Amino acid sequence: MSLSAALEQNFGFTAFRRGQREACEAALAGRDVLVVMPTGSGKSLCYQLPGLMREDLTIVVSPLVALMQDQVEALHARGLGEKVALVNAQQGSEANADVLRRAAAGELKLLYVAPERFSSPGFLERVREVDIGLFVVDEAHCVSQWGHDFRPDYFRLADAARHLGAQAIVASTATATPQVAIDVAQRLGLRQPLRVATGFDRPNISFAVGNPAPHQKRPLIAEALKEEGALPAIVYAGTRAGAEEVAAMLSEELGEEALAYHAGLDRDRRAKAQRRFLADEVRVIVATNAFGMGVDKPNVRTVIHAGTPASLEAYYQEAGRAGRDGRPARALLLAENRDKALHVHFIKRDEVRPELPAALADRLLAVADGDGRYGVDARELSSAIGGGPDRLRSLLGHLARAGVIAPTPSSPDRVAGRFVATFDNRAASACRSSVEEAARARWRQYREIWAYAEGSVCRRRTILHHFGDRAEPA
Repeated sequence: MSLSAALEQNFGFTAFRRGQREACEAALAGRDVLVVMPTGSGKSLCYQLPGLMREDLTIVVSPLVALMQDQVEALHARGLGEKVALVNAQQGSEANADVLRRAAAGELKLLYVAPERFSSPGFLERVREVDIGLFVVDEAHCVSQWGHDFRPDYFRLADAARHLGAQAIVASTATATPQVAIDVAQRLGLRQPLRVATGFDRPNISFAVGNPAPHQKRPLIAEALKEEGALPAIVYAGTRAGAEEVAAMLSEELGEEALAYHAGLDRDRRAKAQRRFLADEVRVIVATNAFGMGVDKPNVRTVIHAGTPASLEAYYQEAGRAGRDGRPARALLLAENRDKALHVHFIKRDEVRPELPAALADRLLAVADGDGRYGVDARELSSAIGGGPDRLRSLLGHLARAGVIAPTPSSPDRVAGRFVATFDNRAASACRSSVEEAARARWRQYREIWAYAEGSVCRRRTILHHFGDRAEPA
């Protein structure tokens, strides 16, 4: 069957979008591919279609369960449910075992997996029995420590792909600067990959920045959302308390319910809020950055940031949740001067002093068993090391990057893994270099987001140039 015929049969489309055909052809031929496409441009089809057409199994690694579930449900809705499944802790060991049995029996084409699974020797051995064609790394910027959403679990993926004998690796992301794209290719060990980059412009989104005084911010948010055609809308707040307060204010000002969404709510409340927003039962959600990745709602008309994100990449990814249907949409950043001081505070709070990687390695080693496996409460460990959870995550990343530890699946409130090497002089040197580069990256991101917030040139041009896209904005 031809690519075009398979596209229409599986997805109902009669034509490819820009870059999709080239990516699909390369993946079908077993070539490594790096796909950099803007949000809403059809990145997932670049691996889903060849995965469905190949005779072997395609593994899709995705950082969030919600992201995997959304893609699996979308494929179910297209009548492809028998060929697609996911493995995650929430569905229980028996269900996961059945999924792996189906994969081994050749019943599946696409298997969605969280990255931490690949630190489990048992899981790796089960999957190794299956003929793996494509190993897909979705949200691939997470493998780069210089990206805006670095995740230590992604460090093991290149080794996992080789261990499983995958024919090719497909990496996809919407938010990779040229530096991050190079780092992604290196970290994943891509071999002469086809690079598909279709540009970053989202011409249907208008970008604007306001610099209000503190007492003006919330009235401005309400005013913006009262405009005709402004809803549905996502409002990003910097704190959990801020999300609750702004949601209450908007419920009163707009005369309709606005929901808060943040990590402080239990899982059921978060899931219900997301479900109601996606179903248009409520048209406004006020959230921290815990909301968004994997949320596919095409008709969002407005995205407002009530605080300045830590990086331009993070801002563009969140703002890009507006207008996925191609219709006009608006992205508004409300940047207060006091946000700058807050950014500096967080950067300094989470800075990693040179002695901390060794101190963390010592603490983990003290609780490790004879096989080098450890498990410890994340809050207690963060308190012992000092600083916030971001510092702990960064430290774990430095140790993983140096090849000292490998994370293993655990609940969000625990840190678990195993030692794969000792913290020797080589590891200390690697951590030192990693720490220094990470600090430079954080300050660089600070300068870039504030150049955007305070600049006088076209906002769209600033964004495009940041991502290495020199095309003139539409």
